[in-house]
Amino acid sequence: MGGCYENGEPQTRINQRRVDNGPWTGLPDVKYPEPENSRAEALQRVIKHRSNIIKVNPADDQLFDEALRCALTYMMTGEISIPPSGSDVALRYLRDRINVPRDLSIYAAKRLREALEETAALVGERQGSPIPVQHRRDQDPVNFAS
Repeated sequence: MGGCYENGEPQTRINQRRVDNGPWTGLPDVKYPEPENSRAEALQRVIKHRSNIIKVNPADDQLFDEALRCALTYMMTGEISIPPSGSDVALRYLRDRINVPRDLSIYAAKRLREALEETAALVGERQGSPIPVQHRRDQDPVNFAS
């Protein structure tokens, strides 16, 4: 895979903001239709790595666990559950660190990011800590091996 290089066009800037903050549907990144199981895939992967996802998030474990459950409920059912106050940062921390294709397929990642953002927005506008640009030691793959 090659690098991504911007061309300075106005649409490029719009797409860059959308890749970072949504909305993720309708981006010109994939041409095939969304599989019916994209949400189920995202749910399965989060459940599989749940304890480590909670462990590596800088938020309080109990606060983040409850907020994550709210986001997953929204993703699977459309039912809105208000997450705990202060969980916006924790939800966006995870949203920003979902990697395609390492963690999820592109549509599953879009659905999970969408649910995390919609749920975070219910309690605030704060962002997670920025992703380092000199290294990625904020994510140790050992925590998610299997």
